[in-house]
Amino acid sequence: MWIASLILFLIAIAGAFVYDRFGSLLRSQLNLILAFGGAFLIGIIFNHLVPEAYAMNPNAGYIVVLGFLLQGILEYISQGIEHGHAHHEESENAKGHMPWAMYFSLCLHAFIESMPLSNDGHHGHEHHDHAGHVHLTGIETIDSTLLMGLILHKFPVALVLMSLLDAFGVSRMKQWLALAFFGLTPLMGMLFYDALLHSDSAISAVLPQYAGGLLIGILLHISTTILFETGDGHHFNRNKMLVTIAGLGLAFLVTG
Repeated sequence: MWIASLILFLIAIAGAFVYDRFGSLLRSQLNLILAFGGAFLIGIIFNHLVPEAYAMNPNAGYIVVLGFLLQGILEYISQGIEHGHAHHEESENAKGHMPWAMYFSLCLHAFIESMPLSNDGHHGHEHHDHAGHVHLTGIETIDSTLLMGLILHKFPVALVLMSLLDAFGVSRMKQWLALAFFGLTPLMGMLFYDALLHSDSAISAVLPQYAGGLLIGILLHISTTILFETGDGHHFNRNKMLVTIAGLGLAFLVTG
């Protein structure tokens, strides 16, 4: 849990830092960065997450649809920042003010999608199992494939978030404080999930069965939107097709 949360925190900070230094250069390549991450997510969804979810719960499809709808609601509030869009109405009244609704939605999204990375309570010697989990002696169990997908997703989202705050005229200090809190939301999600798993409530027994399906629905919504609704004219070009194939290829490589 702690290693995964530290990695995701550093990735969020790195995305903000890269925008701060090379924002104008990366903006023109953002669609390709997003397409690579979106294709990787598609690959691990169908080759890794879906089989695991159905192995734990034969009715996982209902939960997947629920997650898909939940992400639609979050994107309605955030105006699409999760997949690289940053539509906002700039006005004199908005200048210098935090876009709280969008920011809250984005943090909630990061909170939910990181929950299944939490420690599942099994400790042992370091090894890689067939599902792509990395077991570290006395520390934690990490789904390394999912972690890689979230890394590829979180970096461009942090970049876009920094761009959005800059466009709203938010002060530099508030920008970095907002990015730091955003970077910490995965840890909060994992701690919350871990607390539920180890509680005496009835939900602890069924939580893993539903959390996976919910995550699949959320990531499926994001990845399909990235691949088919971003870019000029909402269509593929040669470069986007190439990075999509590369993202899928990497996903099949790490889940094979």
